[in-house]
Amino acid sequence: MQLLRFAVATTNFRQPLKLSLKTAVETGAQGVQFALHTELKPEELTETGRKQLLHFLDELSLKTASLHLPMRRALCDLEELDHRLSEIRKAMEFAWQLKTPLLTLRIGRIPQDEESAEYGVLREVLNDLAKHGNHVGTTLCLIPTNDSAESLLKLVNGVTMGMVGIDFDPASFITANQNPIKALRTLYRNVLHVQARDAIRDVDGSGLEMPLGRGEVDWDEFVALLAEIPYNGWVTVNRSKGENRIAETAAAVQFLTEIGFH
Repeated sequence: MQLLRFAVATTNFRQPLKLSLKTAVETGAQGVQFALHTELKPEELTETGRKQLLHFLDELSLKTASLHLPMRRALCDLEELDHRLSEIRKAMEFAWQLKTPLLTLRIGRIPQDEESAEYGVLREVLNDLAKHGNHVGTTLCLIPTNDSAESLLKLVNGVTMGMVGIDFDPASFITANQNPIKALRTLYRNVLHVQARDAIRDVDGSGLEMPLGRGEVDWDEFVALLAEIPYNGWVTVNRSKGENRIAETAAAVQFLTEIGFH
């Protein structure tokens, strides 16, 4: 089976940056995902600082798989929208400076009414950012927020000014009571990044993140489908809950590696 490239989301280690990178190596990962503002602050990292970070990554034989930008409001929310768009554009430029072409973010729920003003704003914003991505060399990857695969596909296919991809999070589809395997078959042409997260549906209908392999995702089938596609991007282990995240992240990398050798 095709070998996948595994990265880890280092912000979950809750360690100083250099120590978290050494921890990433110990997990067996080949790459890392940085979280902006909580882990890396572009406005505080000088050109010299960026060069030093890239040099340290090279010393550890690590690549920057992607950057993640946390968002507090949906992209169709007009309040302070210009400020958020400026922030996203700067993050896209910063991603390219760190030698990764991918910026992941959550855009909020996709409005159900495609004729609504909110849907129109979202489509216009994504076209504007896709156009900016053409200029700076970075592509946005949208993380699902309880949206159906069909609505995601329609949204990204409606972006005509450049490329917008999908950061495929199987746990998000589990919590939305959808089949992640079926969703991946629908979206695979647009998937540029994959999160390795697992989850179960809770009794109240919500979702609960679980250690990889202990949730409802069929990882053997999922990894086999990635090989079938074939998918050649990064798979980033993102254990954002739990008290022993480092050990569970390392176990997840090992778990996925073993599946990949089947």
